[in-house]
Amino acid sequence: MKIKNRQILCRPGTHVNEDVANMNEYGAWVLDGATGLNKKNIVDQESDAKWFVTWWDRYLSNQLEKNESLLEIMEKGIYRIKEEFSKITKEQALSKLDFPSSSIVVLKWHEEELEYFSLGDVALMVQKEEKIQTIMDEKITRLDEYVFDSMKKLMMKEKKNMYEAKEIMMDLIIKNRLLKNTEDGYWILGFNEDAVKKGRHGKIKTDTNTRVLIASDGFSALSDKYDYVNRNELIKIVENTGVEKLYHTLRHIEEKDAEGILYPRFKKSDDASAIYLNFESDYRC
Repeated sequence: MKIKNRQILCRPGTHVNEDVANMNEYGAWVLDGATGLNKKNIVDQESDAKWFVTWWDRYLSNQLEKNESLLEIMEKGIYRIKEEFSKITKEQALSKLDFPSSSIVVLKWHEEELEYFSLGDVALMVQKEEKIQTIMDEKITRLDEYVFDSMKKLMMKEKKNMYEAKEIMMDLIIKNRLLKNTEDGYWILGFNEDAVKKGRHGKIKTDTNTRVLIASDGFSALSDKYDYVNRNELIKIVENTGVEKLYHTLRHIEEKDAEGILYPRFKKSDDASAIYLNFESDYRC
């Protein structure tokens, strides 16, 4: 098989882009980073999440060609980045809230198959004929939605703006973040190798017209938050319209609701990333 249509988008929501969207001849990956909540950077002047996702971008670029499963690649990667982070921060006393992390989807090409690994709320959507499969962890989304609902009530009742409401809800946001990589919470890419066992992993057999979309929540907000399109229609809309045009639609929606009245959120615009791939027979990536 080969890729007959590929599109990549990775745009910042603010001055620092904490997303990564990339691919090479061996696979593709999207990361959606999160900096710690203590309002300080530990390892990078721009942001710790930027450092984190950039490290993984370099690592995956060099590792996907190896004859190893994604589980092996990811576990080794966590071990290596943990070592590097520890060397940088060895003189600092850190709390759990200081550590950067990321949601991630990685694809690795195999003969007539796509191997995937997923942690967090980056969405992997696969369409074969008319059947659409979405692979992602909804736990983070549910935790965030509870916060957004609470923010909306505050904004309506006490006439707070989006940013004021977020500050008032910060204790709940911190409580949710402390659930990271725990059995009672959610699993995400960080410095805990056990997270690899908790991720979603498998292989998808490709046919003559397999379509794949990987999207960070900043892009999939078109369907999951702003109701611009049904999630099951998102792949079709991307194919027909293109990620670039959809990106401008996304930002237009957010600009019209800059105060977060209709759609409460943590900031006006999130980083937005997407990779769209359309496979056909007899490819070499």
